[in-house]
Amino acid sequence: MASELLIYEFRPLYLTLNRIGPFQDEPYEIDFTDKENRPCNFFLLVSKNGSGKTTILDTMSCLLGLLGQAEPKQYGLEDLDKGKGRAQLDLKLRVYWQGQDHDFVVSILGGNLGNELSLKIWDAEELQKHHASKWYRMGFTGQQSGYPLKPLPTHKSEDFIGDLLISLQMSLGSSPSSFGESIFSLPTTLSFSAYRDIPQINESAQPRSITKPQYWGYSPVHCFSAHNETWNYSLDNLLVWLKWLEDGRFEKARDLVNQQVFQGSSKFFKDVDRPSLEAIVNSGGDEPKEHRLDRLSSGEKNLMQLFLRIGAHMTKNTILLIDEFDVHLHIRWQYRLFNALKSLASRDDANFTVIATTHSTEILQTFTDTMDIDENGLVKGGHLIKEEME
Repeated sequence: MASELLIYEFRPLYLTLNRIGPFQDEPYEIDFTDKENRPCNFFLLVSKNGSGKTTILDTMSCLLGLLGQAEPKQYGLEDLDKGKGRAQLDLKLRVYWQGQDHDFVVSILGGNLGNELSLKIWDAEELQKHHASKWYRMGFTGQQSGYPLKPLPTHKSEDFIGDLLISLQMSLGSSPSSFGESIFSLPTTLSFSAYRDIPQINESAQPRSITKPQYWGYSPVHCFSAHNETWNYSLDNLLVWLKWLEDGRFEKARDLVNQQVFQGSSKFFKDVDRPSLEAIVNSGGDEPKEHRLDRLSSGEKNLMQLFLRIGAHMTKNTILLIDEFDVHLHIRWQYRLFNALKSLASRDDANFTVIATTHSTEILQTFTDTMDIDENGLVKGGHLIKEEME
């Protein structure tokens, strides 16, 4: 039986990639800590196109997704599943376990690791530098087509890792407790691709109904699709479900959207039409009109996807992975989202880690100018991929 486990902090420290995407020649490390070795809770990845930003986020999602799988048959990343790729994600955990508080480093590994079973070794000196008392390893190795991957020897030890995995897997599918807050201490990762569209729903493939949304319920990782026309995936379905619950979550979602997406404009998110099961936005103005979510601008769709998914699926330990967070956004909206993400990272009631990629020169300049300025609750960092780039 698993010991009582409460997680106070769950943050990335390092990611090491080898033979994955553009990182082929030798192990490549991303350091998510600041100058004082603290794990950052607000981190920007920068590079020219094709240098590996998306690969880094996908690899992190892939490794973190192993937490919820007892016998995975694949990693979900081509270079790990079909090539010679290997990766290691090191995390700092602060936990209550076996009646005491602990600071641990946990490494999640995957791919063709060879006999060494690690890309980064944590000795006593490294652990002390990060104020951790012990190092644990878990994950899978090899490729066994059609069969479960081979777990590392340390993967299911009758120690902390065993209790962690039991807690995670026993909680799979548990219903979120509220919108915009959660009683769950277990970690979740919310991964957003660069394409955050709201397409028109294909009702011939799947009619509208009051149905549990596709991503409803706890999972160590939610990877939100770039483009999905099915009812179960849609934001309309999520909003209808929140409305049907009648416990205040819908009102919280509506208020958040109107504050973060439509503030300063005449538009506002009005309600869900019960007969048609359709979310309605009012255009405002002298002659207001009502329209569907898929008729919003690309920038409004981007923000709707982010804020509604985050509010619905966050836990007390949430990692946000956002590829090109500024895409389709006017510079004013870029700053609005930039500041909203910083507010999430600095929350007192939850541990958020925001890791995002950007091409916005204005945001990069602002971030660089304020990197060394203390901001309450923020530990800031950044990484320029392949520093030899022009």
